[in-house]
Amino acid sequence: MRIQKLVLTDFRNYRHLSWAPEHNVTVLSGENGSGKTNLLEAVSLLSPGRGLRGAAMNQLTRFGCAHWGVAAHIETRTGYHEVGTGNDPAGSAKRVFRLDGEPVRAHSDIASLLACVWLTPQMDRLFSEAASGRRRFLDRLVVALDPNHARETAAHDRSVAQRNRLLTERPSETAWLNAVEDSIARHAVAVTASRITLIEAMNLHVDTQSDFPESTLALECAIGDALRDHSALAVEDLIRHELAAQRKDDIARGSTGWGAHRADLKISDRASGRDVTHSSSGQQKAMLIGIVLAHAAIIAAQRGEAPIMLLDEPLVHLDEKRRGSLLEALTHIEAPIFLTGTDRAAFAGLSQRAGFLHVEEGKIHPEYF
Repeated sequence: MRIQKLVLTDFRNYRHLSWAPEHNVTVLSGENGSGKTNLLEAVSLLSPGRGLRGAAMNQLTRFGCAHWGVAAHIETRTGYHEVGTGNDPAGSAKRVFRLDGEPVRAHSDIASLLACVWLTPQMDRLFSEAASGRRRFLDRLVVALDPNHARETAAHDRSVAQRNRLLTERPSETAWLNAVEDSIARHAVAVTASRITLIEAMNLHVDTQSDFPESTLALECAIGDALRDHSALAVEDLIRHELAAQRKDDIARGSTGWGAHRADLKISDRASGRDVTHSSSGQQKAMLIGIVLAHAAIIAAQRGEAPIMLLDEPLVHLDEKRRGSLLEALTHIEAPIFLTGTDRAAFAGLSQRAGFLHVEEGKIHPEYF
């Protein structure tokens, strides 16, 4: 995959940017607040979802402007394409896509075309935050390989929200609750099965060339446990039974306390078996990078091309040896790779193999070693 041209219009602190990357690997350096991460976020929004920051739509528009847009000319395994996204000119809160000049109705069409993976400083907190953060992280990994997963997850969450409203406002509507719980059961099984498939692929992946530790992933989820021993239809029956049995407790709780939306991702070092929560910050960062690299390799194997990689401040918490190992590993990936850092010198190992740009106040300027 190649990005031939990237265009930003009134996005974050960029009034207008038209840029044709000349290298697979691009290093963006500059002071904090200059717009480095904004540029990575713009690229991440070329794929479905809320981007690497998970920002609300009204946060993406440049101050004082009504609309924002991001577009790219890309070459993929299917040929040349033009992809664009931005807020809806008609005024809805939805983000819209265009592909080769035509509106896109199903975001899975875009997800099937290109995939993005990313690493941000906020993800360093992944192992200490609530399970919801790890679950979102896992689902992003899944969507890159199974574009339909986003639709199933959204449908599941809508059904759970509807059940919560019914329990609050119309708890006696048994038939309605039964129908909603049936929807939850069907989507929960699909969501969980996709999560398990991704985890199994990650656990089977072996990279003897990487200096980053390999991790063992595990899904902590009652539905996942049931799917390992029973058919999908039997597990749907189990979910319906559990949801019906817990209605009174859920009314008191004010939420649905059991299901796929309560799953957690557990991570441990494959060699030692040590849980990631018992590792140092440097070890955790190395394990996280190992997961991202393994995921990119699996995408490349299954889709026929590697994903776009967006690495925001990737060298933080890494020792000198692993910094060198990461930079070397990235030069062997045939896909657009964007890295950021405040210190350009830290990326000296890429001096002859990457493009260097200095970012300042929403503008980019070539730099040379």
